[in-house]
Amino acid sequence: MRTPEQQRRQEEAAARLAAKRKQAHWRGRHGARVHLEVEDGCVIVFSDAHFWPGQPTVAYRALCWLVREYQPFALIDNGDSFDGATISRWPRIGWDSKPTVAEELAVNCERHEELEKLAPNALRVWNLGNHDARFETFLASKVPEYQGVSGFQLRDRFPGWLPAWSTWVGDQVIVKHRIGGGKYAAANNVLKAGRTIVTGHDHRLYEFPLSTYAGDFYGIDAGTLADIWGPMFKDYTEDNPVDWHSGFPILWFRGGRYVGVELVRVLQDGRVFHRGQVYRP
Repeated sequence: MRTPEQQRRQEEAAARLAAKRKQAHWRGRHGARVHLEVEDGCVIVFSDAHFWPGQPTVAYRALCWLVREYQPFALIDNGDSFDGATISRWPRIGWDSKPTVAEELAVNCERHEELEKLAPNALRVWNLGNHDARFETFLASKVPEYQGVSGFQLRDRFPGWLPAWSTWVGDQVIVKHRIGGGKYAAANNVLKAGRTIVTGHDHRLYEFPLSTYAGDFYGIDAGTLADIWGPMFKDYTEDNPVDWHSGFPILWFRGGRYVGVELVRVLQDGRVFHRGQVYRP
């Protein structure tokens, strides 16, 4: 049991840390990038959550558990948390039933607010994904007269998250939703970027190492926070097997330098593999 004095000191230290982290970022390339000053500790990235109403997925529960456990320096939503199922350019398949925009926004608000409470001192960034972009693209094409009205941009709904196209951690790691796609995306993306890069979009979870004369770099696919057999993919995949994986990466930094990634993977039996152990979050 902490004494009142110990509690006060802990709260003051947390406040100092929060203030320091808020100052440790700036914008680049006309506001498209968020730059983060690297610290010792970790950055947790989650991608392609495609949040729908209903019970949270195993990967999301594991994310909450490790965010609470590690208290990351930064928490990055790497896009496609908003699915936009009913405002897609693709027509309905049969008479499928999908959540409304309001229902999707509600569950996104709930999930993001939960993460904010679990890591109150973390810098939080939301890199825009192609599904997220459906929200504003639909409005811009249907009701362009409402440009500038509050609430007509996705960022208006999530003030606790910095909007960006990409997040640059120090001068070593880039996190963004996508560059290229396909089976060899991680390999091609690290070649294009010329440095370690974390991308989503393809729902795969793996690391591709690249050793060059300039140093070692890694292409990391960030997986999906969704259940790969979830209802949002049922008709899209036509019930075919997919080379997707539920989970997320944790990026570690020591002495101000990137030192490696841990991939938190959901197993087919609904348990989570992390650091040589199997858990049921």
